[in-house]
Amino acid sequence: MKSILTSIALLASSPSAFAGFDWQDHYTVEPIPLPQGVDPQVGGMTLTHDGKLAVCLHRGEVLIYDEDSQHWSEFANGLHEPLGIHAEKDGSILVVQRAELTRLVDEDGDGKADLHQVVCNDWGVSGNYHEFAFGLAKDSKGNYYISLGTASNGSGVRSIIRGEWNNTGGLTQDKFLYGGSHGSWTEKKQAVPRMYARVPYRGCILQISPDSRKAKVYATGLRTPNGLFMDENDQLWVSDNQGDWLGASKLHKIEEGAFYGHAASLLWSRNPPDVTPADLPPASLDAMRRKAAALLPQGECGNSITEMRVLRPSFAPIENPGALIIGEMNQPRMPVYLPDTVNGQPQGAIMHFLDTPAIGGGINRMVWSPDGKSLYVGKTHLSWPGKEGINRIRYNGHPFLQVQQFRLTASGFEIQTNGELTDVLKPDDYRIESFSLQYGPRYGSPKVDRSSETVAKVEKQGNSLIIHLKDKPRANRVYGIELPEQLSNEKLGPLSATRYWYTAHQVH
Repeated sequence: MKSILTSIALLASSPSAFAGFDWQDHYTVEPIPLPQGVDPQVGGMTLTHDGKLAVCLHRGEVLIYDEDSQHWSEFANGLHEPLGIHAEKDGSILVVQRAELTRLVDEDGDGKADLHQVVCNDWGVSGNYHEFAFGLAKDSKGNYYISLGTASNGSGVRSIIRGEWNNTGGLTQDKFLYGGSHGSWTEKKQAVPRMYARVPYRGCILQISPDSRKAKVYATGLRTPNGLFMDENDQLWVSDNQGDWLGASKLHKIEEGAFYGHAASLLWSRNPPDVTPADLPPASLDAMRRKAAALLPQGECGNSITEMRVLRPSFAPIENPGALIIGEMNQPRMPVYLPDTVNGQPQGAIMHFLDTPAIGGGINRMVWSPDGKSLYVGKTHLSWPGKEGINRIRYNGHPFLQVQQFRLTASGFEIQTNGELTDVLKPDDYRIESFSLQYGPRYGSPKVDRSSETVAKVEKQGNSLIIHLKDKPRANRVYGIELPEQLSNEKLGPLSATRYWYTAHQVH
């Protein structure tokens, strides 16, 4: 009996017996109540020149929050479904509406915008419900970037539109009109693509220079790009949502002039096709497209991802200047992207961060507090899954065991943590599968060509966990990796996340 009790005591005191990791031991989530009478669905968040929180809401208000007094004031109203906001140093605020990029200016200093100035309205609007305009990013040269969602065959268009109608493939505007003499949309929708871009520049990233009201097509091939971020190196990152031509939600590292896979926007490319883009052979489009930096398999990794920011060391015990924290509409968590590059191809791993019911779903927009120790998150749902309101997520500064780097090797993976693992356990304790996702016009993709990967050997080198696979990694696959829950550090406790999804377009 004594030996049994001793064994139990040793087990309870061993590092491998840490209680499961709990995000709420390190973070607190505080709601920031919005004024009564507003629709608390957030389309944009930014900090003003004096450090106050500015938000735009679904019904068109722009509100400013003074944290010291916990008071909201209305800066502007009457905007059309704003989904992006940026505060300038001169006190003006730019907002992306459905139909224009607008500068709001308080000319008399009373705290309310007196001037609504058109910065750019150089894109088409057909009246389709799915034609969102997202933003807002700005580079060091003063250029602004917005993205335009494609239209959906869930509905047609209006008879009066803005911008030229593109008839390519014989799809004239009358084929998209419905009701009354135009006939039933239930019948007419069968003849149009699932998503379409018949007015300029749907499915595109637009660049707007500071001295011009004209928009320039910066990149094509997007479906519903609800998340833009410009990093300190003037690199634009954009998220896109699973659907037709997207087997999973994607994180894109945008290059000027590139095509990112969704066919519809090719009508507005430099060399537009003479047929309906959705009718082009998938193989030819596959050869044209620039592949995503990360794929987030639906239902397990990320659904409907949104805006992103660099994950700061002041908010998490991580030293990786390229790591991005990303919003997620459907689940109460925030994916984090850990970048890697193989043969010049941006790729990398996704892990779950703040994976706790406490933060809720619906995270659409975010902005750091002035000290970088808190993250404000704004939520929405519209007619899809999600939540509403604003939360402030605070880090209490207590370190925890966290993966910092995730790299592909010739034989498997190198995973670097912020503390040495006490034990890497046995190869049989690791679960790894690989699969492909189909590219084509169908909605989403199942996992295809699934394979269970055998782990041949695991070892540690300093703060790195090295995983050797029996079979070398293969290109154009996603690797789903489950690490043992018992992995821990003597001082930092258990690993915060044990599931990872590595996008391997290229291999060594």
